[in-house]
Amino acid sequence: MYPTLLQFGSLRIDTYSVVWFIALSLAILWSIRRLSLYGLDEDDSRRIMAVSFLFMLLGARAYEYIAHWREYMNNPSLFLDLNRGGLHEFGAVMGAFLSALVMCLFSRKVSFLKLCDVAVIPAMLSIAIGRWGCFLNGCCVGVVSNSFWAVHFPRDRAGVFRHPSQIHYSLIAAVIVVILLWAERRALPLQKDKPKHYSVIAPLGLILYALMRYAVTFTRDRFPLSWLIIHTWTYRYITIMLPFACLWLVWSLVRLKTFARESL
Repeated sequence: MYPTLLQFGSLRIDTYSVVWFIALSLAILWSIRRLSLYGLDEDDSRRIMAVSFLFMLLGARAYEYIAHWREYMNNPSLFLDLNRGGLHEFGAVMGAFLSALVMCLFSRKVSFLKLCDVAVIPAMLSIAIGRWGCFLNGCCVGVVSNSFWAVHFPRDRAGVFRHPSQIHYSLIAAVIVVILLWAERRALPLQKDKPKHYSVIAPLGLILYALMRYAVTFTRDRFPLSWLIIHTWTYRYITIMLPFACLWLVWSLVRLKTFARESL
């Protein structure tokens, strides 16, 4: 593992932060390039995306406090220790999603549903790249395993090998990017001449994201998925999000089918 990328005296640049910064930057740049694909106003959309990026970072950090609130309440000084914990992926998603929703409600030029479709594929790309930062940092490790792809992490004692769950996340996220790009090519022509935009890519992306998180638990967490859903904030929210995303996708497909039938 390579947790430290560069070090100049007391100044340390960690690999985790650099890789995630690159991943998020590429996601923002790709999202901007995709605005014209959905006919969005670039000036207003960029403004909303800039604010959403800020709230994405705030959400990623705030979720650390929410998920471990008992520890921070017992020792409030930990709030000032930014080296404790990290940036949480689910908190980043919710921070960006909610801030974009609020700003789009006050914007007459930017459709929230279109913006979601624009951003969801680059967001999955950021996970595919960023999880390598977790791997190089040696965090978010999987459970002990004897499989041939198991990896020894420096924080474990000699002879202990674990599932590289970070790489599992990365590979699955990359597959999801390909699936969403394929779905987008089929869905965009259906949106032509429609009075409203019915988002298909965003809810499909949320469904695949939730399934990815569920799948990786079998190599990352020592507790069963049912226990995680009951006892952890992240999986509670994901479990609530999944049926919402399914209903959203079904509603969009039904509306698109209805308009296609009426246009015949």
